Amino acid sequence: MRRLAFLAGLAGLVALWAFAARESLPAILPGPLAVAKALGTILSERTFWTETLLPSLGRAAAGLALAFPVGAPLGLLGWRWPAVSAFFAPLRLILMGMPAPILAILCILWFDGGTVTVILTVAALLLPVFQLATAEGMSAIDRQLAEMACVFRVPAARRLHRIVLPAVWTALGPALRIALANALRVTLLTELLSGAEGLGSAVQSAQSWLQTDRLFALVLIILALIGLAEAGLTSLLRERKRS
Repeated sequence: MRRLAFLAGLAGLVALWAFAARESLPAILPGPLAVAKALGTILSERTFWTETLLPSLGRAAAGLALAFPVGAPLGLLGWRWPAVSAFFAPLRLILMGMPAPILAILCILWFDGGTVTVILTVAALLLPVFQLATAEGMSAIDRQLAEMACVFRVPAARRLHRIVLPAVWTALGPALRIALANALRVTLLTELLSGAEGLGSAVQSAQSWLQTDRLFALVLIILALIGLAEAGLTSLLRERKRS
């Protein structure tokens, strides 16, 4: 039933899009067929996969890979020693409150404006997400259950698997969903502002040359990537709950 409702909503959006496109110029709002044709052209280009898509995905993944091993330990330390959390609170508030475009511009000014800039921007914006999620997950551990496990001398590995990780995952799982989507969004934004090769640069090029059908096709690809990432993590979360 939910799938049918989703498909019905999607069909309604496409129908509305097609109707609006007939009342607009193609350079302003291309129709679904024109965008589908542009999408097929993009996907058939080998350079799109090697010089546009892969660099952006690599930068987003590298930003995540840098943010997690820094943010998670900071969250763990802040949970164990509140003074550590208070010490890093000003930096966390700055990173969480600063708009992504401003941080991206600052990183472009401070660094080379290429791959390093994109990775550092992604990592800086996602670091507080993992820090807070880890701290909240550790706070969700059932103290009585943990004490009981210690009394009965449950092996540390079993306590970690059965008590600690499930509690941490309740906060870290949703945080990963947010981080995955935001990693790609921030990557595109920084590439767009810095001119680095990738999806952001492709979007800027399509906009500059008024290739609106290609621009819409790139947007569909970006939305599909975010949707696939979130669907994969949602499936992982469900499997984790069942186990």
